[in-house]
Amino acid sequence: MEALKILTSDEAISAVHALNDDTRRRILNALKAKKMSTTELVEFLSKDDPENSIKPQTVRYHLKKLQESNLVKLDGYAHAGNGNSHILKKVWRAVAEHIFIAATTIEDFPEREAYEVAKARNIIRPLEEIGFKIPENEDAVAEIAELFVEWDTLWRKCRDEAAKDLKNIGTLDPNVYVSLRRILSILHLTDSEYERYWEVSRHVTDRLRKAYRNGKGKNPEVY
Repeated sequence: MEALKILTSDEAISAVHALNDDTRRRILNALKAKKMSTTELVEFLSKDDPENSIKPQTVRYHLKKLQESNLVKLDGYAHAGNGNSHILKKVWRAVAEHIFIAATTIEDFPEREAYEVAKARNIIRPLEEIGFKIPENEDAVAEIAELFVEWDTLWRKCRDEAAKDLKNIGTLDPNVYVSLRRILSILHLTDSEYERYWEVSRHVTDRLRKAYRNGKGKNPEVY
């Protein structure tokens, strides 16, 4: 998967139309995280939103629209079932980890949406699958999620000021632009906000590091 893909002109217009649908946005985000088959996407979407059932043909329709807009691509085929079946299933992935729809200027490139507590929970819980020992107490998970959201919110506060600074620099590679905007956003915080940013950062990473060490993950100290 490419790290970055910039869509311009007709591609950009097509992508905007394709992403004007919540299910397609969820599919794209899922395929940025890992390759999936249609069946896996159906299971993911059903688990993510249990109240709204989704059918395989619906997912196939959305995949077709995303593929036509150059947002996802067919990555190959895998054996269905436990791998012993002769039936092959299509495996899909996003074209890039970061997809920018080019606007008139680089600072107008779309950002991911700010995290909400519910979304932050969805980031924390899957860590159990790679060995993290996440607290079973939902209050403890909620506390980590709330800190995660505060962490994300703080750096976003001064994003506009950072963008103004970057207007004074010549043409930048989009990856460099995004990195510099993040750094400058943090530097523009007030002294109290800056201290709080690093305090929250430490709280979040310390708790996740503890969950990593208490679980089945590899101990960071041996590397």
